[in-house]
Amino acid sequence: MKRNNRGFTLIELIMVIVILGILAAVVVPKFFSFTTQAHEKHKDAVYGTMKSALQLYAANQLVTAGTRTFPVHARPDLDDQGVLLDEIPEGWTYTPGTGVWLYSGDAGTITYACTGDSSSFTLTKDW
Repeated sequence: MKRNNRGFTLIELIMVIVILGILAAVVVPKFFSFTTQAHEKHKDAVYGTMKSALQLYAANQLVTAGTRTFPVHARPDLDDQGVLLDEIPEGWTYTPGTGVWLYSGDAGTITYACTGDSSSFTLTKDW
């Protein structure tokens, strides 16, 4: 009588498990690297957006008031001075009155400071 064996041998199953283990060992660290890079690019994008928004704010002040000035605090809603950002970017929080923006994804801060005469500003990033 002829046996019709269908299925995998133990050696074949072990080889598949070994191959999957090797692939997982290579792919998982790359995935975490992509996540870290995404956080860094997100922080850089918010920094660039804030810098552009401040320059746009100063240009608007130059046209409307005749002098190029910057806001005292870079907060999302500048009350009667207009709006710097439409909304707080995802993952960021603003500490009122300090000019400090904190990123909750990992370590990262953006600090805004305006000079006494409001004619220039510093925007520093820490990450």
